[in-house]
Amino acid sequence: MLLALLHLALAAPPNVILVVVESLRADRLSPYGFTERSSTPNLERFSKRSAVFENTVTQAGWTVPAIASLFTAVDPQAHRALQFRKGKRLEADTLSDSHTTLAETFAAAGYRTQALLKSVVIDGQRGFAQGFERYDRVDGDMAEGPSAEQLTKAASAWLQGQIGVEQPFFLYLHYMDPHSSYKPPEPWQTQYRGDYTGPVDGTHKQIQQDFVAGGKVPSKADRAALLSYYDGAVAYWDHQFGELMRFVVASGLDPNTIVVVASDHGEAFYEHGRFFHEHVYQENIRIPLIIKAPGIGAVRLSHWTQLIDVAPTLVDLAGLTPDPRWQGLSQAGAMRGEAPTLRTAYAEYAGYRAAIDTNGMKLILGDGYAKLFDLSKDPTELRDISGLRMGEVNRMKTILEARYNEGRERAGQFSGVAPVPVPADQAEALKALGYTP
Repeated sequence: MLLALLHLALAAPPNVILVVVESLRADRLSPYGFTERSSTPNLERFSKRSAVFENTVTQAGWTVPAIASLFTAVDPQAHRALQFRKGKRLEADTLSDSHTTLAETFAAAGYRTQALLKSVVIDGQRGFAQGFERYDRVDGDMAEGPSAEQLTKAASAWLQGQIGVEQPFFLYLHYMDPHSSYKPPEPWQTQYRGDYTGPVDGTHKQIQQDFVAGGKVPSKADRAALLSYYDGAVAYWDHQFGELMRFVVASGLDPNTIVVVASDHGEAFYEHGRFFHEHVYQENIRIPLIIKAPGIGAVRLSHWTQLIDVAPTLVDLAGLTPDPRWQGLSQAGAMRGEAPTLRTAYAEYAGYRAAIDTNGMKLILGDGYAKLFDLSKDPTELRDISGLRMGEVNRMKTILEARYNEGRERAGQFSGVAPVPVPADQAEALKALGYTP
């Protein structure tokens, strides 16, 4: 009898919790080798029982197209939800309902689907609510203050209602905390600041005015202070992620729940003369991807993966069928020990485009001359070798343009949607986050 009950429990469809964390760059996290500070102990513990994808690339250098790619499993040129248009009125691209999104796939399989977000950018009225029974933005300050605590409490309350329910669920959580401004509550705000007394205070406004618009070059101490505030925001999110996972374990949901931690993009701190997330260098596009799944032990996977792989992977782990139009590849087999399918990774931001081949050779186009980096030897892109390797530049150009054109060709499979006006209250929130002038 006990064995029969165990078999039924194992056969039950798994629940899914998809945790997306804004602006969370992989190289500031301990599962990805960051040792300067002990800022992510809860993520570290989580990674010890999960599949850690060591080299994951987002498809876009900012939130809207990245999350659109996450949910549609296609490149930005295919879904076309790319930008805001600034003029007499602010307009934003809408995600076409002709896509079969990740949430729609789970909903069609009988899952309860719920989104809880802090982000005003991922607006349900612009197509991102497809497939969700409810799509709720949790009230409170999105970029400053105890944002993660509010979202964790809302998530725990919703999960409480799922205890003992036979119907499986898909829950999407979108945290904002590492996004500028880097202003978590104390003690996280100043715990890494040290004795710095300069002008940097962690706010988006100060960075924009002094270093971006003002053209001031940050000193080594200024950059260290910025990173201290950012790491504090990451540490605060990590604390709340720990609270969330403790609830999932205590509630009894953990054994049959897939939990994913990912990000939409990274964040720059003047590594290549830029701030925020406005390019396709590694600090902007290399993101964490950590997946805990029932029946799969801890494993580290070093091959190049992509944000568009998340949807087909989750669908595969749940035993569902992906939309054949999806570009992403399931990584479930690799998680189980099978040989991974290797593929070039691709990312874009505005006019910048990048491709990374399976050996770590990376080409960037759109920023002056073509730039080439060997990430296997130069992971922080300090040495452009394009002048020494023109054959490689031409080879990578062919690969990059083929991927870009693949996305544009796939766009024909989906209906177009006209951009829609952004309501005044949302426009103000977007401005506070630095998305509009």
